[in-house]
Parts: sequence; C-alpha cells; structure tokens
Amino acid sequence: MKQNKDIIVFGSLNMDLVVKTSKFPNLSETIICDEFYTSPGGKGGNQAVAAARLADNEYKVKFIGRVGDDIFGTDILKNLLKENIDISNIEITKNISTGIASIFIMPNGENSVNAIYGANSFVNESQVNDFEKISTNAGVILLQQEIPNKTLDLILKKAKKKFIPIILDPAPYRENLTGIYKNINIITPNEIEASSLSNIEVKDSLSAKKAARYIRNFGIDTVIITLGSNGIWIETENISEHVDTYKIKSKSSVAAGDAFNGALAYATLKNSNIIDSVDLAIAASSISVTREGSQSSMAKRYEVEKFMQSNR
Repeated sequence: MKQNKDIIVFGSLNMDLVVKTSKFPNLSETIICDEFYTSPGGKGGNQAVAAARLADNEYKVKFIGRVGDDIFGTDILKNLLKENIDISNIEITKNISTGIASIFIMPNGENSVNAIYGANSFVNESQVNDFEKISTNAGVILLQQEIPNKTLDLILKKAKKKFIPIILDPAPYRENLTGIYKNINIITPNEIEASSLSNIEVKDSLSAKKAARYIRNFGIDTVIITLGSNGIWIETENISEHVDTYKIKSKSSVAAGDAFNGALAYATLKNSNIIDSVDLAIAASSISVTREGSQSSMAKRYEVEKFMQSNR
C-alpha cells in the first residue's frame, strides 16, 4: 500500500494572550477590558492544527520548530499532541521563553497583535537538518515569517532543491526578503502584506490583480492574495481571477489567515486543481471566523464538507 505524503509545517509556536476590548487605549490611558484568556497559537501552530483537522489521519502533519522551557511551551506541545501532530522535531530551548502574542479583539471581530517571538527567534540550521531527516516523504512544506530570515532562506533552498512544493505565508511582512521568494511555489499575502510587497495599495480586485502580477515577477508560481470578506485573488501562469468568499457573520478574525493556509496545504495534496484547493481553504477560513480562539477555531473535515455543501 502506497504511503501518503506528509504535511510539514516549519515555523512558529506562540502562546496567545487574548484580551477582548471595546476600544484600544491611547498612550498613558488605562481602560477596563471585557475578557482575558490564553490559547495555544503562533502562525505555524495554528496552520498545523488547521491542516491536521482536515487531514484526519489521511496525511501525517509533522511540525519543526522550537518552544521555551516554560509552562507555555509545555501546554503548546500537549495541545499539538492532542491534535495528532508529530512533535518529535520540536526542540525545547533552555533558558528561553516560549513565544507569546498579545492579541486585542474588538467587538466586530477585528484584532491587533503584539508578538515577542522568544524561542522562535532561535530556529536555525539545527531545525533545517531535522527537515532533511524527514523530507523523504514530504508532500508539501508550509512556512511563515516568524522565524529568522537566514533560516527561512536556508529552508526554502533546501525544499526547492528536493522539489517539495512550498507554501509561504509572508506574515509578518519583513523587508528585503523578495530575493529569496524565487524558491516559492505558492505565496499567500493578505491586503496589507501584498501592498507592502508590491508598493501598490490593495483595496479591491483591480489593485489585487496588479499587486499579484507584480509579486509573481519575483519568480513565484502562484500568488494568492486574501482580501478578507472580499474574497481571494489568484494569479498563476494560466489563471487570473477573483474568487468570492462565503457570506458569514464574523465573531473573530484571529487566525483566519492561518486557517486558510493550513487548509490550502492539505488541499494541495488532495487536489490537482488550484481553484478547488482555494475554495476549500476559503470554507475552512470562513468557519474559523465564526468561532473564538486560534487553534480551537479550526474546522474539522466533516464540518468543511458540510459547510461547502450547504453553501455551494
């Protein structure tokens, strides 16, 4: 029996410190907020959970990264194990804190994030070597920009050399990285990141098209710009089109992009058609914004299938 390929997530793990608030404070101002909770997160962690819930044992999700030797790191690893994610290549970094993200959520679901990357900042050649050890069965690798630039450059080159499809979520935006993007198969910026990458303000389909074409000239096969409630713009050699999103009532946009990227990694292995893959990823992301939390908001496969059937 042929073994299915693995989904490799190489990247960041944070503990989210979430505050629900009715307003953001001004400098020197103290305001009373509504609710606080902690939730395992980090773009890499969120994307891994999104992929694992869809893979549902059909594909194995393996994570490569670092946490600190603290209670947050312990809790993150326990949660990934519960989600059936292989954590054997996550290194516990001594005397370093696990990454954290302070997330403030407004009543309309919009959010702002302040991150301290902690152990993520120490992801290095050691983790790239771990990737080499498990890369034989890799079907896709999913990356973000919450790790050092040097490490990102190195892992992109290694994966490209092995002909492993690469999906990069270019978040958070960092300057002077476009030179290494030629190694990417799929890049998935949101409006803000696409605007920064292209120097074109992305505010609608027309500007998204222009920005996507500009970004694709970096040497990338496929550019997918996520436009929130306004859908998706896809730009490839043969496709240049807008895809609508599903109409839903949003509760929280935290990790919606991660839901999209994790689902896209799964769909890339499952489908040969990029439009079908994007449609599934949009559905998974749409479900996530109806829920609170980061990893806890990720949809399972049967939920996505039911959602797509009901809203087709």
